[in-house]
Amino acid sequence: MARAAEALVRISALTHSYGARDDRVVALRHVDLELAAGERVAVMGRSGSGKTTLLNVLAGLEPPSGGRVVIAGRDLAVATRRERQAHRRDVAGYVWQEPADGLLPGLTALENVLVPMLGRGRPRRERVQAAARLLDALRLVDRRDDPPVRLSPQETQRLAVAVALANGPRLLLADELTAGLDWTAASELLGDLTEVLAGAGAAAVLVTHDPRVARYVDRVVLISNGIALPVPPGRAAPTWQAAR
Repeated sequence: MARAAEALVRISALTHSYGARDDRVVALRHVDLELAAGERVAVMGRSGSGKTTLLNVLAGLEPPSGGRVVIAGRDLAVATRRERQAHRRDVAGYVWQEPADGLLPGLTALENVLVPMLGRGRPRRERVQAAARLLDALRLVDRRDDPPVRLSPQETQRLAVAVALANGPRLLLADELTAGLDWTAASELLGDLTEVLAGAGAAAVLVTHDPRVARYVDRVVLISNGIALPVPPGRAAPTWQAAR
């Protein structure tokens, strides 16, 4: 666990539930977790264990029911809607489980990466150059003028990652990044992503069912019945037969 002085993410006693009191579903139960700047963590667990809920809380998409979620000095548990929007704009990049959900179908790949940069006060030439570098790092430079509909599943996932990284977030959040990809494509994507994150000094939380993702992160956290349990170093990541 990261030392308190180094923590980019500091979660303590996090709880989150859905529904009314008589029909309440508890998704997270007193989760404690810290993440250092530049650290990569895989969050694994069965379907319905609370993994995506944790990711949504970290992204500021859902205010938690209780506890503290301090990221880059801001406690999302008490943040206003505007502050959570600023968090997603300036601190956290998000890759949706369905990558196309984060893309605009009527725009080219380059234009999709440029969209998050709007309103940041940077000259257009600088923004285009930054977007092109990101597409190059993710092996999409030859598809910069193509809309998402013309991209393969692997290229669509890579574009979704590029869009999430467009503003240089300190924390990347990705939901089932390798789902739908064969392992060759998945491992290439994870290898390229690791290099991009290292170059930017960004941290990442990767929610996944795939135990092979553990090869590309610094540690693994297991979510079971809404409780976060660290997987000891050297122990194999858990596997599940559940459908993805």
